[in-house]
Amino acid sequence: MGDNRATGNIHRRQFVRLSGAVGATGLLGLAGGGAALADGGPAPGPPAPDPGGPGGSPCPTPSQLCGYPSDSGGRYDLWDRVQVCEGTKPGPPFPQCLATTPTYVILNGGSGSNHDFLLVPSCRISGIECPFIATSSAPNYWLDAWNNAQPGQPGHVVYPHIGLGINSADPTIRQQDQLHIHLAGIHSGIQTQLNNHDSAITNNPARWPTQIVPVWGLTSTGAPAPRSYRVLHVANLNTNLFTLLRDNVVRPTGASMAAQILAVTPRLVGNGGFYVLNSEPGLPVPPGQPGGTGTVDFLLAYA
Repeated sequence: MGDNRATGNIHRRQFVRLSGAVGATGLLGLAGGGAALADGGPAPGPPAPDPGGPGGSPCPTPSQLCGYPSDSGGRYDLWDRVQVCEGTKPGPPFPQCLATTPTYVILNGGSGSNHDFLLVPSCRISGIECPFIATSSAPNYWLDAWNNAQPGQPGHVVYPHIGLGINSADPTIRQQDQLHIHLAGIHSGIQTQLNNHDSAITNNPARWPTQIVPVWGLTSTGAPAPRSYRVLHVANLNTNLFTLLRDNVVRPTGASMAAQILAVTPRLVGNGGFYVLNSEPGLPVPPGQPGGTGTVDFLLAYA
């Protein structure tokens, strides 16, 4: 589902818009306000407190684009929960902290199922628009998410196949402004579709922007819905996918990092590895293909 499944009182979004131009106004606002900063550093802001995370882990410089440690409540509920888990802030809220490390915590998602978990950084990071996550100082949150989704781990995803995902910064889609990667199932049939397109899916990041594949997913009501995704095959998750996206899609195409989504699922054919799916509402698609999207909700199964 959407990015509102923190825990507690943050409720499931009731629908996913079917328009390829979902949230255009919100994205235009983000692009206009932050596009020049999306890869060039944080926006000016008030004096910054110590940006270090628990245990001295590196964190972004507090900024308008990445957020401020003093942010609290409402759209920052996830950030409040992280701080309680890390012991740097008293509750409430009183989250169930499934795992707590110096760089991230694992929380239940809001559906209450056994295939809906969240990896949330211990640093104050607004979301995919924060430049820090694509730098060499950032932890490899995607590899951490994958490892935590395995059997015996705190976020074990009990589902036929795992899907990891992060939504765009569009405020009509993302309801929590603290970066979080969804650890979830991936809807039945999506793996088969990707396998069928495998010969057209590149393992060359430089070709990723043009490898656009239509995939049928599901809306929150269970209705089939097609969207187009840039799809890349990677052998492993040892490379920071945010960096890969910034360097091979966002910068070469002039896109906004804030508009992007990322999803990861295992590749079940050939020599294995993973498919990395990326899309955005303004995705330039070949004639006859469905438009892009700013949400991973068409792909991931939560409840």
